[in-house]
Amino acid sequence: MRDVVVKVTPDGDYNGTPKYKVQLQGNGMYTFFGKFTAKVGSEIEYNVSNPKYKTAKLISVSGGGGSGSAPSKPKYDTGQSILRQVAFKGVIELISTGKIDLLETEHYTNEFHNLLNK
Repeated sequence: MRDVVVKVTPDGDYNGTPKYKVQLQGNGMYTFFGKFTAKVGSEIEYNVSNPKYKTAKLISVSGGGGSGSAPSKPKYDTGQSILRQVAFKGVIELISTGKIDLLETEHYTNEFHNLLNK
């Protein structure tokens, strides 16, 4: 199956193996065991391991995901770099108060940076 990752939440571990609750755009939420390399916005391919308990196994990641070569990061001039740092600081403050999850750092930093550029 293929779907887009909407949210990834670490969910402890099972027999020493990390677990992740993953909200998918079209197919609801599944639990993945082991290293989950996909990020929010990534398209993943997965197999449902147990439909009753909604567990799945990650097969591949594409479209901004964690496996494969890393996308090149844009270079910023001094003004843009300062705006990006301000956006990042705002996101860190939201994380520290528990309003957003640490895994959403990049997404919200990009969103805030775009808002500051308007």
